[in-house]
Amino acid sequence: MKQTGRFLIIFSSLMLLWNTFLVKPIKLFTVFMHELGHAFMAIATGSGITELKIYFNESGHIMSLPKSWWSSFFIANGGYLGSVLFAILILVLKNTRFRKYIIGVIAIIFLAFTFKYSGIVSFTMLYSVIFAVFALILYMIQNETLNEWVIEIIGIGSVTYAIYDTLVDTVIIQLGYQFGFFRIGSMPVTDAVSLARLTHIPAIVWGLIWVGISIFAVYSVFLKNKSRPIRKRY
Repeated sequence: MKQTGRFLIIFSSLMLLWNTFLVKPIKLFTVFMHELGHAFMAIATGSGITELKIYFNESGHIMSLPKSWWSSFFIANGGYLGSVLFAILILVLKNTRFRKYIIGVIAIIFLAFTFKYSGIVSFTMLYSVIFAVFALILYMIQNETLNEWVIEIIGIGSVTYAIYDTLVDTVIIQLGYQFGFFRIGSMPVTDAVSLARLTHIPAIVWGLIWVGISIFAVYSVFLKNKSRPIRKRY
């Protein structure tokens, strides 16, 4: 099986099962990566962060003190774009000598941010510890094929999250509220809503931009590897 074929099978399966309990651990991983995207952008703009948390219901947030309009703009964009960039980085590194360290490095980053910004008694800490234990077990098993599958699933999961979440939570919900198809309380303050308030550009436009970038990432990572077969080991 070629690498792209396996990528597409994982992507299709995740999209079909996205709202089932089977993929909840992967969804929590993608939410963590989303919040890390915000966090890294806050640090990069010199704003810093005071809190980072994810929750069992697959939501999350960071608290930061943006120093300027541009800081707020980049931090708001950092979530979904960070998810896509992390996914590309993970899938690119999978084909290098660094692949055996990917899961371990992610576990260390999760624990470091959790200790500093989430607190010891939190769901974020529980998830980080579980992921670290999983990474340790994976390292002890020393099965390269299993390691590749795990890397591909979490990498493609981050892209799936960016596409699905922007389509549902941003584009569809925004259309529903705008045209009165449904109203469940007040409009959620999503990243797109935050950007709309900053730029006066409708939230749905930001959602479509993120979807477009995510789809381009799928094309770049999946289809441009179509000639690269899975390595055989003897």
